[in-house]
Amino acid sequence: MINKQIITAMETFTDDTVVALASFLSPHDMLNLALTCKRFGSKHGTTTSRSRRLASREARKRGGREVRQRTEAISLMGVAARTILHNKWTENEKKALPRRGDESWIGIYQEFLKLFRLPLQFDKLVGDKLYYAEGSNNKSVYTRQAPFLSNMAGSAICQNIMRNGKHSISFHINNPREPEGIGIFCGIMRPTMRDITSLERCNPTWNNLSMFSLKRYEIDERVQQERVDSCLFNTHRGNCVMRVWNEESHQECFNWEGQEQSEETSFKIGMVLDFDTGTLDVYKNERRLGTMISQLTGEYCWVASLIPTTEDLPASVSIGR
Repeated sequence: MINKQIITAMETFTDDTVVALASFLSPHDMLNLALTCKRFGSKHGTTTSRSRRLASREARKRGGREVRQRTEAISLMGVAARTILHNKWTENEKKALPRRGDESWIGIYQEFLKLFRLPLQFDKLVGDKLYYAEGSNNKSVYTRQAPFLSNMAGSAICQNIMRNGKHSISFHINNPREPEGIGIFCGIMRPTMRDITSLERCNPTWNNLSMFSLKRYEIDERVQQERVDSCLFNTHRGNCVMRVWNEESHQECFNWEGQEQSEETSFKIGMVLDFDTGTLDVYKNERRLGTMISQLTGEYCWVASLIPTTEDLPASVSIGR
């Protein structure tokens, strides 16, 4: 908590000094600072001299000339967040986070850290028999013994929202039941806004979760009649299971070119979601199996779904970059 003495001292600083000091803060602390007074949080239509110098320097590096443009309304903390982003992100990372309208730069900075810098984790567990592994920092989940029902699956969701660019992930699978044909499912689903953690069971391809959707998506004309709301890879059979919206929500299962059945009980599944090509590629133990699905559009997040059984053979899955 920043006390009044510090705020009084900071009022003697120039805007450039405030921006420079704020660059050491987390997005959460930037937001708190923006709420302390109008100087830090109110939007205005001018840029700091530091921002102008940075823009001019970048223009000279590219061999171009600086073009004067009307500046956007932005707070000092917004300037700080924007400055950090321009210094940190790569071209691919920048492409993956297009700004929506007047979206907060502090919010984009937070999303940037979650997508590309902070360790991945399962933020939500949905289902009665799904638990975090002790000491895993929410990176690993497992199932407990339960009466076997095909619809008793639980899902672990990573809430990092992917909207553009290219994103990759690794699911570390540990499933003693794998030879019995009871696979773990992993892949992508639409982000959710309403709380779904109270559901007793959940598999995004078996259950229609559109009522929990983050928003209604604007769909490209070529896929307007058929939207993929979730797409999961069956780690045992190797086939694809997805839920499609085509006037109504329904499930589809299909075989694909890279499909292969697995008899292993411990292995790694890698996935690459590429919005430029609209594809989801699958890897097993670093070996590329192929493109499982194409024509993906909209926004997605990572998810893994597990099924408990009556046997005392808990399955688990871990998430990582």
